[in-house]
Amino acid sequence: MDIIDLKNYFQNLLNLIGYQEVEIEVQEHPLEKTMNFLVKLNDDDNTSGILIGKGGDNLWAFELLLKTLLTQIKNDNSWRVSVDVNNYRAIYEEKLREIARKAAHQVVITKKPLELPPMPAKDRRIIRKTFPNYNQNWLFLNNLHN
Repeated sequence: MDIIDLKNYFQNLLNLIGYQEVEIEVQEHPLEKTMNFLVKLNDDDNTSGILIGKGGDNLWAFELLLKTLLTQIKNDNSWRVSVDVNNYRAIYEEKLREIARKAAHQVVITKKPLELPPMPAKDRRIIRKTFPNYNQNWLFLNNLHN
């Protein structure tokens, strides 16, 4: 199995669960060890929400499945896999970055650390990556999943 087979597997899986008109773009970034699956649906009937799942849970499940297969293909467990449906993930990540910017602004004004609400590790990673060059002791991130 190679990357093309992995894309076809994902395409067939989506077809099997009822998504016939699906376009998948695969972006592989070997230096960063990431692979992104960008799914575009003809969403006239608003079915992308079902594919995404509550809070992106279904996307997470697809990512886990694809990461397992990718690990077997590459014989390397350090790759990250991301699935985005109709730019849901991109929009969600931008909202997280905005939360980080607002929190940083509040910390600068009050000069006191700020505790953000519980969030999954993936979300904390995005927030931390928003300010990669700063000491992040000012921002406490609860590691509990909500």
